[in-house]
Amino acid sequence: MLRAMPFHTIPFRQNMEKGREVLEKALDFAADQSVYPLGHVSGALSPFRVDVLDADDRYELFAELPGFHKDEITVSYDEDKYLRIRAERPEEETEAHFLCRERRTGTFERSFEIDDLDDSQVSVSYENGVLHVVLPRKKEDPNKKVFTIQ
Repeated sequence: MLRAMPFHTIPFRQNMEKGREVLEKALDFAADQSVYPLGHVSGALSPFRVDVLDADDRYELFAELPGFHKDEITVSYDEDKYLRIRAERPEEETEAHFLCRERRTGTFERSFEIDDLDDSQVSVSYENGVLHVVLPRKKEDPNKKVFTIQ
């Protein structure tokens, strides 16, 4: 005898169609990215999204880092000419049982190779979940001599 199983709703169940839609958007976004001096950006597949503005004398970087405190974010530039943005969200100690857990914990990092950066003039600010980094380019040396090949 076939018995009907009682139908129980599961709170906060993920919708499979929505998941496919998100994946399609991510793949479309990655395919549409162009090459620029800071490398490839595929924000849809990265730990956090970044916009990079290419101005005449500087780059401006905007990183979405909602929910972080500014002391959980580190911006550095190393001798290999890589700008690194690192954010760390510690695991919360709780005995509660999550029905849904989408906010990730751990370390999130992006790096960008920049070879013409004046690292003495970099400015960094963080407001309303957006990290703003201004990266001035090195100025041409007016005393630099360029010789013509004859």
